[in-house]
Amino acid sequence: MRPKGFPLLERGYDGAPFIYLDSASTTPKPREVIEAVARYYETLGANVHRGLYPLAEAATEEYERARHRVAALIGAQPSEIVFTRNATDSFNLVARMLALTQDDEVVFPASEHHSNYLPWRVAARPKLVELDEEAVPKWSQLGGLLGKRTRLVTVAHASNVTGVVAPVEDWIATAHAAGVPVLIDASQSIAHLPIDVRALDVDFLGFSSHKMFGPNGVGVLYVRRDRFASLQLGNVGGGMVALLADDRFEPLEAPFRYEAGTPNVEGVIGLGAAVDYLLRIGMPRIAEHSRALATQLVEGLLHLPGATVLGRSVRDRIALATVSLPWPAMRQQDIARLLADAHSIFVSGGFHCAHVLHHRLRLDGTLRASAHIYNDAGDIEAFVKALHDL
Repeated sequence: MRPKGFPLLERGYDGAPFIYLDSASTTPKPREVIEAVARYYETLGANVHRGLYPLAEAATEEYERARHRVAALIGAQPSEIVFTRNATDSFNLVARMLALTQDDEVVFPASEHHSNYLPWRVAARPKLVELDEEAVPKWSQLGGLLGKRTRLVTVAHASNVTGVVAPVEDWIATAHAAGVPVLIDASQSIAHLPIDVRALDVDFLGFSSHKMFGPNGVGVLYVRRDRFASLQLGNVGGGMVALLADDRFEPLEAPFRYEAGTPNVEGVIGLGAAVDYLLRIGMPRIAEHSRALATQLVEGLLHLPGATVLGRSVRDRIALATVSLPWPAMRQQDIARLLADAHSIFVSGGFHCAHVLHHRLRLDGTLRASAHIYNDAGDIEAFVKALHDL
């Protein structure tokens, strides 16, 4: 695929070209997104939902246009889209919305990213779905973990460690049959796979802008409209108030009641441009490319002597693969650094914000490569060949 228009990738690092295979951490930004952020500062620069002058009205229009674009991407209504700081912020907001206590239980796999693990450990009691020897959750355990104290089921749509796509439809059906709402972490899947929250019938869904070609510091939380009535407030303060008097306080209607304070206006506008970019290419086309690179990644890594590829038996995956290489003299982090220094190939080495997964499998770190639309088969071949040559 390899579309043009990514200044960072075209310019290279210190003028030298490189292969970027760390999209699971963050994505480079297309020129349209960078220009959208700059255009806000150069031509608008005003706060939103406040001023009654033309600049402020135009800024608000652009900000709300981004909300409509995000809603269109996932099949939601604009009134169901809450802007946050990132996926972590979205999940912590859900914990506050649900007013969780230590008597409540939240069920999720032991493979979850820290952002979808620690909020539930701090606010409630986690109940973990265990992992098999490939770090894939034992999906069938879910029903047996649901009980009277279960307040939420949550799972990553696509794992940030294995790249495996979860059977979210089955999990949602199982949880709903027990009267339990479901939160989907779409941080890794949002820019790889088409998502329709209506078809999924999911209650909450969160993701970060920076992993889908948008700016840093912006997150999205989808909340199914009929859920809002039973939810508590999150942060309170400026921008979310309909009325404040000495004896009473009335917040705005959702989603605005959950967006206290001056938002990251330029970031949200940039996110809108990123959504336009994705929709222009087409999510089905992106998904096809992602799955093709995923197959090539796994097959290439499996040919490395002694390599253990996590989730290797699962075919439904995005363009992300993680491997443990049996090189006693080197940590996986050292291999990642050597790939960068010797071959200008940028990947991730370590625990990938998934310590529990690595502890369960007794792995002292792993090596992860994650590709996207700016990568092609040649990049994967170069990565695998570099590992053979180390």
